[in-house]
Order: sequence, then structure tokens, then C-alpha cells
Amino acid sequence: MRFGVVPELLEFDRHAILAGEIWRLWTCHLVHYSTRHALIDLATAAAACSVALPVLGWRRLCLAVALTAPLIAGGLLLLAPDLIYYRGASGMAVMLVVLAACTLWRQAGIRARTALALLGVALAVKIGAEALGYTTGWSDLPADVHVAWQAHLLGVSSAALTIKILAVR
Repeated sequence: MRFGVVPELLEFDRHAILAGEIWRLWTCHLVHYSTRHALIDLATAAAACSVALPVLGWRRLCLAVALTAPLIAGGLLLLAPDLIYYRGASGMAVMLVVLAACTLWRQAGIRARTALALLGVALAVKIGAEALGYTTGWSDLPADVHVAWQAHLLGVSSAALTIKILAVR
């Protein structure tokens, strides 16, 4: 199911990107398949940003978002050759959640670190389940759209790279 002209100009469209429309590597994270889909991604990203912002500051947080957006979309080009279209910010939201967790890790006590580690395991199980085809249906995706679990995995990888590049402590 497809919605409107503007989202189609911004979405991840494999053929359009390979034909030179590289802005889609950034803009595909701005368009979604439904309002619920957008709200879930936005709420997750906003919560994670509120945790990471005091440690990273606006400049480094914005830099992380600007640099990882094309990494995630570019990764989809390489790792998901059957993925023709993609819309959503869940990969970015996962990157921000992992980034937020890493900012908390250094100042956390043993109980908080245990909770963060369990959240990491839960995220790994979620991504694994999505890779096997299990989804919750919370995001209200159209019937012909499947969860791009690779975007979530790339979000984790992008967070690790961001932590290294930005020297997050």
C-alpha cells in the first residue's frame, strides 16, 4: 500500500537511490507508513534523546543523527538486497536507545547495569525474532510491508560506531 507523492519522493527506493537520488539515504527516516508507526518511532527516539542529551550535548547528538542516517540506509542497500522500499525511523530510534544506554552505563551502579544488560538482551531477542518473521503489529504497518529488522541491527551497529567516533564516555 502506498501513500501520497511526497512520501514517495522521500522514502528509501532502492532503484531511485542507485540512480542517484542519494537524499533518500537521509529522508527515508522522516516518512512512515502510518501515524502510529511515526508516533512509536518518535516517542522512542525522543525518550532516548532525553537520556543521551545531557551527556552528549546538542552538537554531538545532532552529528550522530546526521551521520548515522545514511549509514543505516546504505547498510540496507548492502544487507537487504530484496528490500525495495523502506520508510521509518526505527533504525535511528534503536541507534539512539543504544547510545542512551551507553551514556548511562558509566554512571550506573550494579543494579542499573544489570537492567541495562537485560534491556540489551531483550533488544537482541527482538531483532532475532523479527529476523525470523515474528512481529508484534504495534506499528500498524500495511499488510504488504514487513519489518525491516536489518534497520534495527544497523541501528545497533551505528550506535557502536558513533560511541567510538564521538568518544562517548
